[in-house]
Amino acid sequence: MKLFVRNVLTTLVVLSACSPTVIAAELSGPVTAGTKGGPFSAPTFDISKYGYVVEEFYLDGAAFAYKFKEPDGQTDDGGWVTKRRKDTQPFKSRILVVRPAEAKNFNGTVIAHWQNVTAGFELGSVTEGEYLRGYAWVGISAQKIGIEGYPGGERIAGLKHWDEERYGSLEHPGDAYSYDIFTQAGRAIGPDRPKSGIDPMGGLPVRRIVAAGASQSAGRLRTYINGVHPIEKVFDGFIPYIDFGTTIAFDRDFGGGRRTRHSTQIRTDIDAKVIVVNSETETQAYSVARQPDSKTFRFWEVAGTSHVSSPRRANTPGMENPNWHSFQPVYSASLRHMHNWLKDGTAPPKMPLVEMVGDTMEIARDEDGNAKGGIRLPELAVPSATHTGSGKRVPGGNRFASLYGNAVDFSDEKLAGLYSDQSAFMADYDKALENSVDQGMILVEDAPAIREAAAAWAAKLK
Repeated sequence: MKLFVRNVLTTLVVLSACSPTVIAAELSGPVTAGTKGGPFSAPTFDISKYGYVVEEFYLDGAAFAYKFKEPDGQTDDGGWVTKRRKDTQPFKSRILVVRPAEAKNFNGTVIAHWQNVTAGFELGSVTEGEYLRGYAWVGISAQKIGIEGYPGGERIAGLKHWDEERYGSLEHPGDAYSYDIFTQAGRAIGPDRPKSGIDPMGGLPVRRIVAAGASQSAGRLRTYINGVHPIEKVFDGFIPYIDFGTTIAFDRDFGGGRRTRHSTQIRTDIDAKVIVVNSETETQAYSVARQPDSKTFRFWEVAGTSHVSSPRRANTPGMENPNWHSFQPVYSASLRHMHNWLKDGTAPPKMPLVEMVGDTMEIARDEDGNAKGGIRLPELAVPSATHTGSGKRVPGGNRFASLYGNAVDFSDEKLAGLYSDQSAFMADYDKALENSVDQGMILVEDAPAIREAAAAWAAKLK
């Protein structure tokens, strides 16, 4: 294929011989152009104090799309038989690399994050916590909306429109090609990346690469696991989180209409490890796709949490009493468990599911209105509010309000009946926190900050 001439260093990223066809993509950077002073989705805090650096690279190439070998190939069990389409389309995308500056601080695991585009711009960035405890994190711009934004009006918010000077040359042929763009990005940062020329990983000795993606991106990853991974075999593990359990038929991306989603399990006849981490928001939709844990699969549901959470008693316009109970500690724990699973074979724990009742699979609730079963973090084990995964939108309010869940604090009278004073509450809370750490659902490093937040609220109890 034709190689583009650039004013920056370039190198070829050659697809591995295990692929049915060998193609090449071109890596260039680090990118320094632009009017915003840096890349979109870069951490908003001083990353250098953790010994990390942030760099962005362009990836040029030609991408394949995929299809089922049989018309009814999108089976519910995920055991799909697929193949590459013959034609390719040119693309130019970007990867955002957040990595340790020195190899001695790298644990060997790269988290390749499929950036979410539901909002019309890319969601996904590094936060303080587990990501910065030795991992490298790479945000991959796999989908067209992330680059182009929604068409028309004030909803245009893609990379090109955010900083035309930096991103104006990007080109995306459509989401049918998103899977191969993600694959090629994975190869560019993985253990078998080229040993000469530009190295986006700065020479780090990569041992494992884990694909992660939230919500809409989780659906893409679920599709990828079942239909693309068996062909390409780039990733060692997958963490789809806040995942509604649906996949996308490959041909729908060519149709131009609404992309129908199909409840589908994740195939287990592969070597790659998979951990699905869900909040309560996804529970009812996901119930159709539930499957047993296996030697390669774990499914965790965090009762009482929501797809998106807000700080306690935050003033969040456009919704009523958004949920402040977050699944994020369990997601952080899943990164550690996946790292250990791949590194030394230590399997993650199996956890109970949220209880469901009736033909319509409603969530079973206790006398406080909280879900029964599931992973019960201290906020639910030692309750001070009723938490649900489905939020309430006020007239003219936030269109994503349902994803923020709902939390109604117990009355002062009820709290007094449950906990005689602050010390009684914190004694129960500390036991529950210790249990969550012992279960592996909260990392020991995260526990102090979680306890501090609980103690600050409990100060109201006399």
